[in-house]
Amino acid sequence: MPPLNRFALSCLLPIALIGCQVTSSVNKEPIEPEKVPCWLQTPVTADRIGFIGTAAPLSATQYGSLLASRQRALASLINHYGLPQIDLELSKVTHSASNVTLNNGQKVYFSEPYITPDTLYSYASTSELTSVAQCQTMQCNFSKCEPSWLCQKNQSSVIGVSYYTALAHQQIPMSAQNAKTLAGYLNQAQVNVKEQLRESYRTDEQSEAKYAINLSRQGDVSAQQVEQPLLMTSSCSYGSTLFVNYQASAQERALSNPINWRVNQEFEGKSVVLGNFGEDGTIAPDNLLSSAIKYAIRDALVELAKIKGIEISSQSTLVQNNGRYFLNHTHYTVQQTVSGQLLDIQIDYKDGLPNIYVWLLEGN
Repeated sequence: MPPLNRFALSCLLPIALIGCQVTSSVNKEPIEPEKVPCWLQTPVTADRIGFIGTAAPLSATQYGSLLASRQRALASLINHYGLPQIDLELSKVTHSASNVTLNNGQKVYFSEPYITPDTLYSYASTSELTSVAQCQTMQCNFSKCEPSWLCQKNQSSVIGVSYYTALAHQQIPMSAQNAKTLAGYLNQAQVNVKEQLRESYRTDEQSEAKYAINLSRQGDVSAQQVEQPLLMTSSCSYGSTLFVNYQASAQERALSNPINWRVNQEFEGKSVVLGNFGEDGTIAPDNLLSSAIKYAIRDALVELAKIKGIEISSQSTLVQNNGRYFLNHTHYTVQQTVSGQLLDIQIDYKDGLPNIYVWLLEGN
């Protein structure tokens, strides 16, 4: 058998899932960043609000993919503006006309499709695209807060995250669904948890000391259901994971200088708390970053609930017999309704597994 090129094989083994990634160690020439239509990564700009629709690139019917993607983009536009008779408006879409006129007289313009091997994208806006600018694909850089919305959040925005979906063209819709889930936690969450902290200290006749601490948590953090549509404003990629910034309303309250509130743990008289997931080597059951971020936000919400109110009971035992033994057992009960504003997300890796950190600002 001829010698193989040198390859590195790394495998993750989550519950009921085995995934392996093969990477070559052979040096390659630098790859020029891919360019895409700018509207694909920034559908909303200072002078245009637009909406993206997706479909599989191949269809059993002629022009089926193009029609489906245009109709989905138009449906997002109609839902955003709260217009009636959505089925009637969608029936006006054709493959040949680059615009439609809605019942209220408003014209909606469609872009030429952008097609990848697994997805066909269409863009719809009430402003005509006179030219199609090309932009380099945007990569998420959490250490540098690039793009800036990863760290400088405002009161009405939330991040939606999606890994590759079973059907690739569903990645953007899945990010919107995950964003609604996170928005529900941030708008209002009911925290009902019990924690137990067990500390023990032991010495023997040989003066050897042993100290142990264990914290366990039981309970649930339930989210409020979000019904209103979210507006996709911009996106970036982190490996195969898509991060999307969604806007819930026009209300904005920009936060600057994230380092200050990280150090002071306070902003405008309100508490800023840190939530995390994965520090102890655990991974989400589905091995997805979107789930890990959700668990980190739930952890931060528990910390916010503790600030609002907590019931504590503690029992300590001290025994001296050929040495000394001390045991402290503390119970924490938290039952609060809280809300928060997502300020920042950071992702680090340890032993190949992601550690997620989120900072939440105490809500009203």
